[in-house]
Amino acid sequence: MMEENRSHFKLCNQMQLQEFPDKFVIKSTDSEHPGYGFSIDRFDGIIQTQIDDSCLEAPMKESTIYGVVGTIRLLAGTYILIITSHEEVGSYLDFPIFRVKSMKFLSCNEALKLSTSQEKKDEAYFMSLLRTVEATPGLYFSYETDLTLNLQRTCKLPQGRMSKPLWKQADPRFVWNRSLLEELIEFKLDAFSMPLIQGSFQTVEFVVKTSRIQFTLLSRRCMRRIGTRMWRRGANLEGDVANFVETEQLLEFEGCRSSFLQIRGSIPLLWEQIVDLSYKPQVNIISHEETPKVVERHFLDLTQRYEEVMVVDLTDKQGDEGQLSAAFAAEMQKLPHIRYVSFDFHDCCGSANFDNLRLLYDQISVDFEKQG
Repeated sequence: MMEENRSHFKLCNQMQLQEFPDKFVIKSTDSEHPGYGFSIDRFDGIIQTQIDDSCLEAPMKESTIYGVVGTIRLLAGTYILIITSHEEVGSYLDFPIFRVKSMKFLSCNEALKLSTSQEKKDEAYFMSLLRTVEATPGLYFSYETDLTLNLQRTCKLPQGRMSKPLWKQADPRFVWNRSLLEELIEFKLDAFSMPLIQGSFQTVEFVVKTSRIQFTLLSRRCMRRIGTRMWRRGANLEGDVANFVETEQLLEFEGCRSSFLQIRGSIPLLWEQIVDLSYKPQVNIISHEETPKVVERHFLDLTQRYEEVMVVDLTDKQGDEGQLSAAFAAEMQKLPHIRYVSFDFHDCCGSANFDNLRLLYDQISVDFEKQG
């Protein structure tokens, strides 16, 4: 383990952005990657990995940046997304973790001047969408470790994996900027190819008697079927569910580490909620011959990734949710190898009666103990 740590891959963690009339130049200024960098043409977005400093005049502007999130091509050119500010929020497996505070798109679309008025209009609309991307909340990263893999999976991987670029180590399900990284990866700019996760991260340290304990909660949002609440519900035909999140509870104590995983996601049936002016839009369960296969695919994927899985259904047992819960329970009866527990959270714990969670725990405590 010590040998692996000595050879683990590190991203560039100190970078300088130089702005010239015809190109942007991004260079590493850390001791790990001296002289490493690339340029991107401001007219056509073409990347060059060889930088001849002797041919460069003084830049119009220089600034410090903290990461390259990736590139995206729109109608009239390329845009490159960079991290302009960040903050350290703690550590994970002894490596510092950072939260993105601000990002900015750099335009490499001088060709837009030659576009038609309609193309300029379209580009302006796409740029308004990119502005919302710049403000995406809950993005975290590390320069030295892969945040997409939980400790349980990491311990099963072969020695030497940490010497690979972070994007190669990462689970693509949880890489928020996977599509944005494609061009950087194509040009083998591994030390700039920074995987970001979207979710939450919090860590605390405290002392019990004389022992120091670190307690960390890390949530990773899956990118396979994303969308806002109400607009994105249920599963697709491949069995991927909306708003799937893996939460890891990591306890570190006197050199020992304990990881407990909880996963959540939309009920894996084919269903939707058509958003209207009502407070709670009506649930529509889609009748489809593939539904049993969808549920089966979903849980096959989960058991392959997480081994033993127990399902806790917290939906109401009345109204629209009751119909959804009944349909889900009927499908779960076809999967006897998956334990399914139905608990009407609203009925049992409404009005903040959280002491009644004991009723749920009594049903699942044996499974908790069996899983360790």
